Order: sequence, then C-alpha cells, then structure tokens
Amino acid sequence: MESTGPLRAVRTWEEALPDHGAEQRAVHEAMLLTVGERGYDRASVREVAERAGITQDRFHRRFGGKAACFAAAYGEAAEQLGGVLLGACRGASGWREGFSTALAELLRSVAEQPLLSRALLLEVRAARGEAWVEHQRLSERLIEVLEGAREQPGARPSSSPVTAGFVLGAIEETICVELAAGRAAEIERLHPDLTRLAFLQLFGEDE
Repeated sequence: MESTGPLRAVRTWEEALPDHGAEQRAVHEAMLLTVGERGYDRASVREVAERAGITQDRFHRRFGGKAACFAAAYGEAAEQLGGVLLGACRGASGWREGFSTALAELLRSVAEQPLLSRALLLEVRAARGEAWVEHQRLSERLIEVLEGAREQPGARPSSSPVTAGFVLGAIEETICVELAAGRAAEIERLHPDLTRLAFLQLFGEDE
C-alpha cells in the first residue's frame, strides 16, 4: 500500500493526519487510496470498508455515505498538503526559491504517492460537492502565495490575480494529464518546464 503522507519524512498515514483515532485514519486512508485506484464513480463503500477492515454497516454508522467520507478525508489531506507547500515557501530565502522548493515537494509527492495524488487532484473533479469546496479553498491559499510575486523585484507590471490563478491552473492541469496517462513516476522531470512557465508569466523571465 502506498504511503499517503505528503512530506518525504512522513511515511505513514498515522503520522500525516491529526490523531482522531486509528479507525478514522484507516477509513480515510482507504477512501483516498480506493478512489485513487478505482476512480470516484467506480469506488464503492464495500471496497473502502474492506480495505479499512471494518463492516459496511459500521462504515455507514460512523462515516455516512461515500461523498461525506471522501469530503472529510479530502479536507484533512488537503490541509496537510497545503501546510507542506506553504511551509516550503516560508522556509526559503526568497520568493523564487520558495516557489521552486514548493513545486519540487508537490511533484515529489505525486511521484511517490500517485493514488493519493489522483484522489486529491484528479478524482475530486468527479466527486464535486464538499470535496470540491475544500479543493477550492486550498487553491485560494496557493493563489495568495503566487500573488506575492507581484511585490517582488522584476515582477511584470501587467501581472494580476488572474495571472496567479492561471499559473496554478496550468500546473494542476499538467499534473492531472500526467496522472491520467500513468506517468506519475516520471513527473519530477517537469520541474524546470513548470518553473519556467511560472516565471515567464509572473516576471517575464526564463530561469
């Protein structure tokens, strides 16, 4: 089973999520991995319950239906991933280095955890609902960070919040294409191209 923690140092779901109980962690892990493996529409409560080692009746009593459980699992995982990426930005010596480091962490997580990444970035589009709301919240947080480029030396005068949204959307769409094509293992090769795209849009420069 693939490890679901976004940080390289985090190798188990138990370490990656708040301590809300072993059963909840197991079910949320099972939900995300099953959705990543089977697709949201094809993933069933029976498969998730079996993967988590509980009965379907217990699943429904404690976690509700598939949509509610996926949204809860998604929210926790998205919060963790957002913390990792924003932490990478804050720990860097400058905006450009922070962007490059955060992008490298994101691509590394996708390469190491393709099922989780499919659930978070690709299958959430099929799930919609509250999970999509959580996705949009994470996107808004990341767009705010990208907008910080407008305050950096050399920023393009024409740069705007729309530019930041375009950059984030282009990165996410590229990752989704690679996930859908089964090329997650090689996705880190795209770091230079995605960095170049972002810097061209935000600074008008090719680094």
